[in-house]
Amino acid sequence: MGTPHGHDGPLGLLDLSLWGKSEGLPPNVRYPLTCHLLDVGAVAEVLWRDHVASGVRQTIADGLETTIEHAGRLIPYWASLHDIGKITHGFQAKDVAAPLHRYPDSGPGKNHGQVAGEWLQYLLPEYGYAAEGKGAPALMAAQLLGGHHGSFHQLAESVSAAPLRSLGYPEDAWEEQRRLHLAELTELFGSPAPPSRIDGAVAALVCGLVIQADWLASQLSFVGRQIAAGLPAKAADLPEFLDRARDRAPGLLEQAGLGRPAARSASFASAFPHIENPNGLQRSIAKHLPELCGGPGMLLITAPTGEGKTETALYAAEVMGQAAGRSGLYVALPTMATADQMYTRVNEYLNRRVTAPSSMSLLHGMAWLNPDYSSPTSPSSGGQNSSSHTQGAAESHRAVEISEWLQGRKRGLFADFAAGTIDQALMAALRSRHNMVRLLGLSGKTVIIDEVHAADAYMLALVTRLLNWLGRLQVPVILLSATLHHRTARVLTEAYLKGAGRRRGAEPVPEVRYPGWAYAGVEAPHTVTVNPEPLETTPRKPLTVQCREMPLTGEESTHLDSAVREELADLVENGGCAAVIRTTVAEAQRTFADLAEWSAAHAQELGAEPPELHLLHARFPADQRERITRQITWCFGKDGAQAGDRPRAAILVATAIIEQSIDIDLDLMISDLAPIHLLLQRSGRCWRHEHRGIVQRPSWADAPRLVVLAPSEADSEKAIPRVWGYIHHPSLLLRTHNLLRRRQERPVRVPEDVQELVDGMIDDDELNLELPDQDLDRQAADMAHSQLGNNAAIPLPRGVTRDLHQLTDHDLDEAQVATRFGADSARVVCCYTGPEGERWLDAALSERLPSEGELSGGRFTEEQVRAVLSRSLPVPGNWLQGHEEQVAPPEAWQFNPHLRHVQVLVHRVGTEGDVQGPQLGKRRVRLDGRVGLLDEG
Repeated sequence: MGTPHGHDGPLGLLDLSLWGKSEGLPPNVRYPLTCHLLDVGAVAEVLWRDHVASGVRQTIADGLETTIEHAGRLIPYWASLHDIGKITHGFQAKDVAAPLHRYPDSGPGKNHGQVAGEWLQYLLPEYGYAAEGKGAPALMAAQLLGGHHGSFHQLAESVSAAPLRSLGYPEDAWEEQRRLHLAELTELFGSPAPPSRIDGAVAALVCGLVIQADWLASQLSFVGRQIAAGLPAKAADLPEFLDRARDRAPGLLEQAGLGRPAARSASFASAFPHIENPNGLQRSIAKHLPELCGGPGMLLITAPTGEGKTETALYAAEVMGQAAGRSGLYVALPTMATADQMYTRVNEYLNRRVTAPSSMSLLHGMAWLNPDYSSPTSPSSGGQNSSSHTQGAAESHRAVEISEWLQGRKRGLFADFAAGTIDQALMAALRSRHNMVRLLGLSGKTVIIDEVHAADAYMLALVTRLLNWLGRLQVPVILLSATLHHRTARVLTEAYLKGAGRRRGAEPVPEVRYPGWAYAGVEAPHTVTVNPEPLETTPRKPLTVQCREMPLTGEESTHLDSAVREELADLVENGGCAAVIRTTVAEAQRTFADLAEWSAAHAQELGAEPPELHLLHARFPADQRERITRQITWCFGKDGAQAGDRPRAAILVATAIIEQSIDIDLDLMISDLAPIHLLLQRSGRCWRHEHRGIVQRPSWADAPRLVVLAPSEADSEKAIPRVWGYIHHPSLLLRTHNLLRRRQERPVRVPEDVQELVDGMIDDDELNLELPDQDLDRQAADMAHSQLGNNAAIPLPRGVTRDLHQLTDHDLDEAQVATRFGADSARVVCCYTGPEGERWLDAALSERLPSEGELSGGRFTEEQVRAVLSRSLPVPGNWLQGHEEQVAPPEAWQFNPHLRHVQVLVHRVGTEGDVQGPQLGKRRVRLDGRVGLLDEG
C-alpha cells in the first residue's frame, strides 16, 4: 500500500516543535507529539508480543479477518495515531509558550480524541481503508482511536463534497501537519495493509490495548528518560528514535508488572496436594473436563456449600485457560469481605503453582486497606512512575506480587491474576467510561463468578450481558452456585453461547442436574455436556429445619427475643457454637444486646462461664469489621478447630453478611425468615466441616439444625415486619414460609432435596394462593428491574457493527455507575469534636482528623488517607440527604480520589467524656465501640 506523502514531502516539513506532553515536566520543557506517538506505537508492539495472551491475539486477528502477525503490525500503527487530534490550535494553545506563530488561530473547538476520530474517518480511506458497510475499517479504526480517553464519540455525519471542511477542518497549516504526521507514522510502522473488516467487539478490545499503551508510555519517568537520551532534531532522526523506544519498551512493561503467565495445567493432585482424597465433584471434573476442552467454553458448577467448589474451579481454570490460550484468572465475589478472603486463598494457591514472577491484584473500592495487599508508596502521592514491587519481593521471594503501576485506578485487571467483587467485572458490561479497558483486562483470563445465585433481576441482566460479551471474546468462564434456579442456569448458559455465535433454533440447553456440572463449548455446534456420570457427594446428615412461628410485628414482637433465648439455652449450659442471622443491622444490634445481658445472667444462674459473643454487620468501621471477620473465621473455621482454638461456647449475631463465601462451622443456625435459597446458603455454615472430623459437637447437637423465625400468620402481608420487605420481596417470604409449613419440619436432605426446594419456591403455583397479587407485583418488579439492567448494559456484541458510541453513551464514571439496583449507599467517617471545635478521629481526642495534605501541593500521605478510610463505614444514602452542609468533609478531601466521596458524622464529646452523635433530621446516630453505628431514632 502506498502513502500519499512521505516525510519532508511536497506539503512541507514535519514540525517537531508541536508538543504532546508537558504536565509534570520541568518549566519550559515540552515533549514533542511525534515522539509520544512513536513511544505509544512501540509500547503497543511489545504489549502485543510479550503481554497479550495468545488466545486474545487470535480472537483479535479473527475479528480483523487477518493473521496474528499482520494484526501485530496494524495495532501498533493505529496506536501511533491516537493523539493525532492534538494537532489543532485548540490543543497546542494550552501551552502558552508553544511557538504557534506559523499557524492560524482557528480550527475545530473539540477535544483531541474527537478530532482524531472525526479526521481519521475521512483520511483513512485515502490509505485504502473501506468506509462503507458493516465493520467498515475506516469508521471502526477512527472510532476506536478517538475513544482512547475512555469514551467513544458519535460518528461524524457530513454529506458535503468537502466533509472535513464542513466539520471545521480547513485546508490550512494544521491540516498540512496532520497529513504529514499521518504519512510519516504510516511509513515508520511499515505501511501495514488495512483489514477488510473490523468486528465491533474486537474494536473495543483494540481500543483498550491502545489505552494501555498510552498509559504506559505517558509515565513521567519514561518520558524523562526519553528526553535525557536526546530528542530528534529532524524527521530523518525519527527511525533511530523509534528504535530506541522499542528497545526501552520491554523494561517499561517489566517495571509495570506486565508479563504473560505461563499455563498451569496439570493434575488435580498437583494443584492441591493437601487434598489426599478428592471428592466426587473434583474427581468428575478432573476426569472429564480436559477431554471436553478443545478451546474456550463455560463451566457451570452447582453443588452444596462446603463441597470444595472453589478448589474445583481453580483447577478447572487451569484446564480451560490452557485450552483457550488465556492463563490469567479473575475470581469475582459478591462482597468486599468475601473478595478479601478469596484473595488470600487464591494468592496462596498461586504461590504454589506459578513458576515465574507474576502479578495479582485485589479489586474493590477499599482494597488498598487490606493489610495483605498494600503498597509502600502512597496511592495519593501520584507515584505512578515508580517501578517498585510490593509485598516484600526482595525479602520473601514470592512468586506472585503486585506492581505499583497495577495498583493505579482502572489498571488492576491488567494483572495476571485478580480477585475482587463482581462489580469490577460487571462494569465492563455497563455503558460507561473505560469499559473497553475492563473488557481487555478480562479477555486474557478465565473468569470465575462465585455465588452467582446472589444476583437480583437487575444484576442478572448485567451478568447475562457480560456473558454475551465474554462468549463473543472467547473468554473461559466458570459459574459457581449452591442454590441456583434451573431457569437461571439455562439463561446464563444460553447467554454465553449466544455471544459465541450460537444461532436461534439450536438444540435447547439441557437442564443441569443438581448436584452437577455442565460444560458449554464455543465451537460449533456449541455442544453442552451435562454430568457425564452421576456425582458422588460428601455424605451429610439431613438438615433439621424448624419453623418457629410467633408475632413479629407490633408489641408482641418481643416473642422473637424469647424464642432465640430458648434455642440457645442448651448452648449456654453445655457449650457449642451458634449463629443468629437478623435481617437488618438494627435488629442484629438489638439481639446482640439482649443476648449479652441474658446469657451472662443465665450462665451465672447455672454456675457456668458465659459464652463468647460476636457481632458482625456492615456498619462497623472498616478496620474493626476486618478484625471481627478474621476473628470469627478463625474461631469458627477449620484452622481454629485444628489448632484447638474453637471456643467452648460462642454465639455469633450477624446480618446476611455471613451467608456467602465464609468458611465457618456452627452447631446451630437461627435465622429470620428469608427466601429458601438463602436459608439453604445460611444452613451451609452449619456442620460444614463434619466430614473432616475436627469439631467436637456438644451433647445437644445430634444433627445440623436450622431454626427459622417466622410470622405466626403465614397468609398475612402485615404479619411480616415492613423492613424485611425492603430486603426480600414479601411474596418470596410468604412462599418460603408456606413451603416450610408444607414440609412439616421434615429434614432436608442435602443434596437430594435442594433443587426441588429452590425451584419450588418460584414455580409452585400453590405456595401463595392467599395473596396472588404479591406474586404479580414481584414479577412486574423483576421485569422492570431486568429492563433497567438491559438499558444500562452495553448492546449485544453482534449489534456493534458500525457505531462504537453506543458502548459508552452514558458517559458515567465509576463513582456514578451502579451494578446493583437501588444501591443507594454513602461512605462516612465518624469524627469527634471537643470544646475547642477541632475535629479528631477518636473520642479520646488524640488523633486529628486530616483536613489537609502534608505533602507538596497539599497532597495527602498514605498514612493520612489510611487513617480516614480505615475508620469509614457505609450508611444508606438517604440518611444524609438534606444534610449536605452538616456532613461535608474538609474541602481538601475533594482533591484526593480516595477521600473525595467520604463524608463526616461529627460526634460531640462533653466535658465528662460523654459522646453525642449528630442529629440528621429525625434520626440521631452514634458510633458505639462495641456494636457499631447505632440509629437511635
